[in-house]
Amino acid sequence: MPENMPTNCAQLTPAQVQLAFDYVLAVDAGDVDAVDRLAVEILAHTGLLVAIAEELVFPVTALPHDIDDINADSFVLDELGVIFLMAIRAWAHHCPASAAPAIARCIVHFVAQVFNTEPKDVARALEVIRDGRLELARTVHTAGAHR
Repeated sequence: MPENMPTNCAQLTPAQVQLAFDYVLAVDAGDVDAVDRLAVEILAHTGLLVAIAEELVFPVTALPHDIDDINADSFVLDELGVIFLMAIRAWAHHCPASAAPAIARCIVHFVAQVFNTEPKDVARALEVIRDGRLELARTVHTAGAHR
């Protein structure tokens, strides 16, 4: 795995979170100029989109540690989440240029299917998620600066 690939969203700076979501939102909007402009920075930080995908997928698909009744459906969902993220990680590692827009589209689709309550307002759902992740990144990096 490349050295510049973060292992989770909590390691991202506010600027990295903003960049990742700017790129995903540009892909969602079909803004080719913005996608092309942001692609250079995204490719310099291949793990940004992977970290965002992990932050969205794991909480929804992972089995809780304190679960008493594991059934086939919960096990399958957990495993599908793991496989999905393994594929995204490998894709980002081996083919970063072609993977970036496709991973962004995967993020958009996942948000549309899992987090979005209004089918036509995926951008708004992405903005709400971005704002929450930005706040987390600011909190984490402010706390780290005070140590």
